[in-house]
Amino acid sequence: MKVISILLAFLNSLIGGLLILSCVSAGESLGWISFKTGAGMLAIYFGILTFKDSVQPIRQSRLLLSGIFLVVIGISAVAWGIHWSIISGDMKNTILLFGGSLFIQGLTSVLGIESNEASA
Repeated sequence: MKVISILLAFLNSLIGGLLILSCVSAGESLGWISFKTGAGMLAIYFGILTFKDSVQPIRQSRLLLSGIFLVVIGISAVAWGIHWSIISGDMKNTILLFGGSLFIQGLTSVLGIESNEASA
């Protein structure tokens, strides 16, 4: 589970960086730009936290809370993407994929903590 979490942390960090870069010259609303920038910064932060945990273990409570937060953010992003798709008729595949990826990263991170504690 830890390997999957690290791989998804890397991919989500890259996608988060691309989301932030896409806001540079975007002619979109301020709310949408702030959402994309916030999601990108969260993905990069949790990616760094996951990489740091793989090199040098950090407090399990901090990693557990961040994993649960990723699960909540991921489900919220997927629900918002579905809502946006239904309301506007414009399918937001990027939001659905990014939210699903954040959800799976958080879930594998939490399950990786449980398997580490069980084997110890």
